[in-house]
Amino acid sequence: MLGRSAAGIVTVSVPVLAALLFAGCSNDPADTPASPSTVTVTPSSAAPSASATQAPSASATQAPVPSETPAAAPTAAAEPGVIPPCSDTALTVSAGPVQEADTLRRVVVSFTNTSSQACGLVSYPTADLLGGSGTVLVHVAKRPANAAPRLTLEPGDNAGADVESSTVDSSTGEKCGRTGTLAVIPPDNTQQRVLEVFLPICDATISAVG
Repeated sequence: MLGRSAAGIVTVSVPVLAALLFAGCSNDPADTPASPSTVTVTPSSAAPSASATQAPSASATQAPVPSETPAAAPTAAAEPGVIPPCSDTALTVSAGPVQEADTLRRVVVSFTNTSSQACGLVSYPTADLLGGSGTVLVHVAKRPANAAPRLTLEPGDNAGADVESSTVDSSTGEKCGRTGTLAVIPPDNTQQRVLEVFLPICDATISAVG
């Protein structure tokens, strides 16, 4: 209950004061529960999805590694000043007449450079005496020599080798019973040239070119 004293001071009784304090405490905003609020999150259409922003795999971004191909070895050039050997196409092979001296038969075989360039010739030709069907009757032996000269044939030049045989078989002393057709392959060549030369097949030899 409120009262006013003689001095003009408002006095409050104890029960009234207690009621006022209780009312003040019950209206404290801190004790009032907050109203729940609802927050709605709307995904932005501009935001890429996780799958869209995921970094591409290494296999998709890795550049292919080119296979290493070994470089072809360069072809060695011919040394300046070195004369190449005479090839099959550079040589013409011919034979002179058969020479007779007692039981000896001898023929000179010529090798002519018919190309437009110089070429080299060295060592022995290969020679055979052939039968009528082209079979080899005897391989002509290479006649021993101290050394075979190395020849340079300019265009039109020729070199020679001689073939010898005997009408008597030296191993028996009997007459040589067979004759063969001379076939020759020049040194460092592969093409056989069959010549119109007929020689006894006994003790046949050929010299180096010279």
